[in-house]
Order: sequence, then structure tokens, then C-alpha cells
Amino acid sequence: MSEITKQQVSDFLTENPDFLLQNPDLLAQLELQQHAQGATSLVHIQQRQLREHNTKLKAQIEQLIEQATENESIYRLFSQCHRQLWTNYDFKTLAANLRNIICTSPAISECHLVRYETKYDALIEHRLEETGTYLGRVSQQERDLLFAEQTQSTALYLIGNNQHPVAILAFGSLDANHFEPAKDSFFVLEFVRSLQLRLLELQLELA
Repeated sequence: MSEITKQQVSDFLTENPDFLLQNPDLLAQLELQQHAQGATSLVHIQQRQLREHNTKLKAQIEQLIEQATENESIYRLFSQCHRQLWTNYDFKTLAANLRNIICTSPAISECHLVRYETKYDALIEHRLEETGTYLGRVSQQERDLLFAEQTQSTALYLIGNNQHPVAILAFGSLDANHFEPAKDSFFVLEFVRSLQLRLLELQLELA
């Protein structure tokens, strides 16, 4: 195969002016010289790509910092809640103290720890039957069971299981997007597991 000449490359690019735009990976690898008279159009394209890339990186870094800050806040909040599990010896006091702690978060307007009652059966069946956890919006009828009218998004956690429910831990937010399915719930779920053990222990102590 004969060697491709500069003229052939030039002719090809002239006939296919969008070739480099359609192959950005190739364009990014090119080392273009900037003449004293000014930059070539390809240099401008590379500069634009670099600016766009830097903008995306900056946005990703800001998002990571924001997420890390939120995670630290959640960790501190539920560390306080964990301590309450072993300093309260009745359900009512524990529920009140958890509410006081959780509601210090600006994003959470309500926190309820309620004992299981049959009036919650439909809510459990509809929202908590599969995983015992639900984050998102609820119907007006479901909201009226636990939350104020202005609550926009909720987080529900079943204590116990479908066959033997013990309680429901519920958080409410005025922000419609605060509680949504993709939200990281690691610290909350760890607390829910500990809460379940503690409530079962309290039941045995009262038996």
C-alpha cells in the first residue's frame, strides 16, 4: 500500500469538513501549532472542548463536595439518634427524643416513630411490603395517617416485617425532591436496624 500524502489528507479533510468534529477523540490527540498571526480554527475547537471538559469536572467536584457535606451531616445526626437508643427506656420518650433530634435538620420538617396499628395495614401493603422502605411522595390518604398537609416528600421505614410489624419510622420534608428513591439511605438503614433490635428488647423487658 502506497504512503498517504499530505495532499491526500488535505483533500480528504476538505471534502469531509465535519470529519474531526465527528471524531472528537482523534481531535483531542492532535498537537496543533498556533501561528503568530493567530490560532487556527482547530485550536479554537480544542480550547472549547477543554473548557467544556473543565466545566463538567468542576460541576462533578462540586457535586461530590456537596454530597460529602450532606453525608457528614446525616452521620452526625444519626450518631445522636444511636445514643438515644440506649438512654431511653420507653417507647414514648424514645419517639419524642428522636423527633427533637431529626427535626434539627433544615430539610426534615417531621419525624414520627409510631407503634404498629391496623390502620397502617394499607400503607404497609402499598409502600413497604417489598423492601420495608419507601422514599418519595405518598397519596393524600396515606399522608393524613402520619404527616401534616404541607408535607411534600416522605421516607418510611418498617420496623419488624410484614407478618409481624412493630412500628413505623417516618420522616417528612417540605421539599418535594428531598426524599426520592435514588437518595442514599445507608446511615438511616443502619439506624433502623439498631432501632428494631432496641424496640424488640424493650418489648421483652415489658413482657
